[in-house]
Amino acid sequence: MQQNNSSNQLRNPNSQNQSPQFMLDYKKLLFDLLRFWWLFAITIPLALGVVLAIHRYSPPIYRASMSLLMEERGTENSRESMMEGFGLTPGQRSLDNQIAVLTSRDIIRKTIDQLDFHISYFAAGRLKDTEVYSNPGFNVQMDSSAAQILNVPIYITILNENQFELSVKSEGFNTIHYNTEATQGSGSLIDFEETFSFGELVETPWLRIIIKNNGLKASSDKAYYFEFNHPESLTSYFSSVLNAQKAGENSTIVNISVTGHNHQKNTTFLNKLSETFIHANLEKKNQIATNTINFIEEQLLIISDSLSKKGTELSSYRTEHQIQSVSSEAEHLFTQIQELTTRISENRLTFNYYDYLHQYFSSENVLTKGLAPASFNIDNPIISHQINKILELNNERLTLNGQSNPYKNELDKQILVARNTLIEAITNQKDIIDESIKRLEEEKRSITSQLYQLPEKERRLLGIERQFDLNSEVYTFLLRKRSEAQIQKASNTSDHSLLEKPRFTGTVYPQKASNYQKALFAGFLLPLIFIVLRQLLNNRITSTDEIEKLTSIPVIGHIMHSYKGVTNVVDSHPRSIITETFRRVRTRLEYLTANVKTPIISVSSSMPGEGKTFCALNLAAVFAYSKKKTVIIGYDMRKPGLNKVMDLDNYEGLSQYYIGKVSLDDIIHQSEQENLFVIPSGAVPPNPSELISSAKTDEFFKELGNRFDVIILDTPPMGVVADPVLLARKSDTLIFLARQNYTIREAFSETLRHLGVEGIKNVGILFNDIQVKKGKKGAKYGYGYGYGYGYGYGYGYGHGYYEEQ
Repeated sequence: MQQNNSSNQLRNPNSQNQSPQFMLDYKKLLFDLLRFWWLFAITIPLALGVVLAIHRYSPPIYRASMSLLMEERGTENSRESMMEGFGLTPGQRSLDNQIAVLTSRDIIRKTIDQLDFHISYFAAGRLKDTEVYSNPGFNVQMDSSAAQILNVPIYITILNENQFELSVKSEGFNTIHYNTEATQGSGSLIDFEETFSFGELVETPWLRIIIKNNGLKASSDKAYYFEFNHPESLTSYFSSVLNAQKAGENSTIVNISVTGHNHQKNTTFLNKLSETFIHANLEKKNQIATNTINFIEEQLLIISDSLSKKGTELSSYRTEHQIQSVSSEAEHLFTQIQELTTRISENRLTFNYYDYLHQYFSSENVLTKGLAPASFNIDNPIISHQINKILELNNERLTLNGQSNPYKNELDKQILVARNTLIEAITNQKDIIDESIKRLEEEKRSITSQLYQLPEKERRLLGIERQFDLNSEVYTFLLRKRSEAQIQKASNTSDHSLLEKPRFTGTVYPQKASNYQKALFAGFLLPLIFIVLRQLLNNRITSTDEIEKLTSIPVIGHIMHSYKGVTNVVDSHPRSIITETFRRVRTRLEYLTANVKTPIISVSSSMPGEGKTFCALNLAAVFAYSKKKTVIIGYDMRKPGLNKVMDLDNYEGLSQYYIGKVSLDDIIHQSEQENLFVIPSGAVPPNPSELISSAKTDEFFKELGNRFDVIILDTPPMGVVADPVLLARKSDTLIFLARQNYTIREAFSETLRHLGVEGIKNVGILFNDIQVKKGKKGAKYGYGYGYGYGYGYGYGYGHGYYEEQ
């Protein structure tokens, strides 16, 4: 039989709209949100409770911060005189280097050594221990020369105002002597518990302390303990929590912060850190002035001896020879000699300074010592530049930690190259000064030869006066310069200053407001994820909307779930809602097959168990109810369900008819309902597909068309065998079933795709076994029911139009 090609032909079943694997129905999602409201009522308070417990029992972490103003400066005062300006300090210093100095382990370690952080005090709680810093209630005085146990809680229980119980338990421990920082490990077991008096010496092989009470009283619910900390461990800890950043790109203000469990301890550390850093900067500047003063004092010792000897010699000569003055010519010659001698002395002093620099920078420990040589007037720009460069590189090198730092090794190489260049320049400058001294001495000898022509007494007196005056002038010069150096040292100030004092700036962890927001979000999100995943991972068809998303084939009807306990609901309960839904399907089919005298309607689905026999039988019954002679044929010859429903298992049927064993009249059976006839499947044949594809099927349908008004075919599942496809080709309309919460989307979609490939077009979908939801007022207000989510009928008929489902 040919397919119906009228204007009522349905759309192409292969026209699918959406992939069946993952589908999200927003109407259903909204329904589920209302349905599972109790999940939100559980998860939101639970999440808030978890956050509350975390806040209650997690040790908080606080932040303290301060601001430093760091001055970046270059060479300071001019070098017009010997001592002015201390011009050998580093030139332009990098602010980043100063930040590196501030956060270096050396500065942090110096800070730790000046604080009382070596002992930590704690108040023990049931679930959380709290560090107490400012006033723990008791004070521990340790003997730094004795061994003290490291990182092991030492508990004290207050018995009364005068006594306490001390207890220690450990399965292995380390001890430290704080004066030498020597540590020693032991695998011994400690289980110590003993009573002591406050102020009494507590002495063991691993502990030597005195504990003083600062107002604690006996309490059964309070426990305290303290621990000894290694200075290097404290240094490592504060190095990890210290942070320093510039306030802006072009700013010299540095913001420093530190985090920890005790905000008072954080503030104390930052206070001492700023003091240590500022003092270290000032001390570094004072080193140059100190070295300069030491150098001048060495020269003063030498000059003072010579001055004393010449003064005594001059006095004795004048007394012995009764001569007090010399002639003008001799005075002129002596003046020239004195000027030459002064110049020679200045050159020798400069030569000694360069020799001092040569020895200072030639030492093998040039890379390890803190470079701060004495300052002196240097006319050679190369030497001045190289000294400044070495000082700047060494200052940067000292900010780096660790021997394996590759940049530190590079700085070492640069310092050595600059040192070699400096030594070579100093050597050349010494040669120049030496040549100048020789020239001045030669000129001095020439003038001295002229002086020898003067009378002996006068000449000797001039010589003694000249040497005395020279030593006196040099001595006075050095005294003046030492005073200048001392004044400069006393007036030195640090390049850095505290701009903003350390203060508590808030809690880093836990962030209560943020955590409560996150908990509220998580409490809402987790059930939402569950509901969405529940829908996405559910591969069963639950609503008409899902069918419409999977295919463009129209849904021609919706069949309610039956609670009647009978198969032919139409015949047994003609006034039920289920019967009404089948009437609606019949109306739609009559419209679709209006041009066909005896329409052949196949009923199939994608998989077994979707209600094909139930729908086929009731559809046939509803046609018979409308006075049309209807026959239903059990074409599922492999698993004949119609035989069991109609109690025709032992009757001959299609299989016997196809092999010619019986006639058509022999297999047509009248049912209990008027106008409804049944043709059973008969015995299970070995080759149902071959029987159906034979020419006898066309003869069979032709003969039935002469006897009946409507032919209903109960066929096998299309996703399992080929029989229903053969029958669908011979049918005028194919009713394809989908059962709520049973039909698998992939199977449904794939079966419809094959129908499109086979060219079967006149298809309608029947949504079966929809769960009914009764209205709140029962029969008084009728029934309200929804087909899936978002598609439903509400009938407003009064009581009596329908019987119970």
